Amino acid sequence: MLTTTNFSAEEAKAVGEQLGIKWDKFDVDQFRRGMDVELEHGTIDPATNVTNDDPIMTGKIALAHLNEFPDYYDRLEEMEEEAEEFWEKN
Repeated sequence: MLTTTNFSAEEAKAVGEQLGIKWDKFDVDQFRRGMDVELEHGTIDPATNVTNDDPIMTGKIALAHLNEFPDYYDRLEEMEEEAEEFWEKN
């Protein structure tokens, strides 16, 4: 089985269209980044695999977060950088 490590903008847009995303609250790049992040729920770790890297399932997870906060993945990136710095020092 081929493991997906990231999605192209075209793939993300196609998934978003299938999910009915309107693109007025966030853009395709934010959604694509979200899909890439949410691959953590896929085949990368069999113990936590719930999506099997399925693009639609992965897109739904990203969409759920973006519906809460349209800049969710910007904020997540910032928080992860802060956490890495903290844990490198401790």
